[in-house]
This record gives sequence, C-alpha cells and structure tokens, in this order.
Amino acid sequence: MNTGVLYCSARRTAYCQELLRRSGFELTQECACAGHNPIPRLGYLLQKNQLVLVLGPERSGEPVYGKPFFQALHVPMLGESPQGVLMLHGTECTGWLIESREQAVALLPDRPRHLRTLMPELWLRISRKFDVPQPEPAKPVIHFEKLTERDFVRKEQK
Repeated sequence: MNTGVLYCSARRTAYCQELLRRSGFELTQECACAGHNPIPRLGYLLQKNQLVLVLGPERSGEPVYGKPFFQALHVPMLGESPQGVLMLHGTECTGWLIESREQAVALLPDRPRHLRTLMPELWLRISRKFDVPQPEPAKPVIHFEKLTERDFVRKEQK
C-alpha cells in the first residue's frame, strides 16, 4: 500500500522514518513543512497515496498540530476534540485516524517511543480497511533513546 509521510514541524524525522520502514510501511513520498500551511502538501500526498501519515510535535503524548488538518478534512469538533475519527491509543500517547472510503490520514506524534506503541492499533485498522496483510514485526528492536544519547555524547566529545 502506498504511504506518504508529512513531517509537520517534526524534530525526529530520521528516527521516525526508520521506525516506519521497519514497521512495514511502504513509504513512497515524504514531505516536510515548518511554520507554514501544511494543507497543500497534504493534498499533494493524498493525490498518489492511500495512506498519509502526518508526524509532528506532541504535548503529553497527544499531537498538537491537528486543528488545520481537521478543518481541511471537514472533521467536526467538540471544543478541542475531533469527533467521528478513530482515536489510536498507545502507552502514554494518542493519535487520530481520519478515514474516507478509499483513503486514510493518521495524525501521530513524532516521538519514536510513542509512535512505536501506536503502530499495532494503526496497522490493525489499516489492514482491515484496505485488506492488506499486517506485517511481521521487524527484528531487532531499535532503541531510539540509546541511539540519541550515543549521538549526543559523540557530538559533545568533538
């Protein structure tokens, strides 16, 4: 299944990209936007992909960049909460899955630790909706925290 990724002011793009690839997503297009309207890029990705994953900043495990996407995709709001979309639940985090008949947009936090816990529920829904097999988990497990710490230590030693 073709999957586009939109990094919306995301800071951990390389780690997230590797996690998504290892989780079984076939990433066909990737875009980034920071500080400007992300909706045209979302439209561009939706032209060629069944699934678009939008990754961006989070607060307390919940993506904080969703409002313009909900407005553009005509998702009704009740206060600050979107209505009629699937809420994805992970350990200490949440995400949203906005679906039409033939496409889906997932709004996810850009923290690899949180992203990893949302993958099983996201894949379960995607595999049922689009009738694609759920991938086997990739081995070995990536320890993003250790990799980040190692990179910072190396940078400080220089």
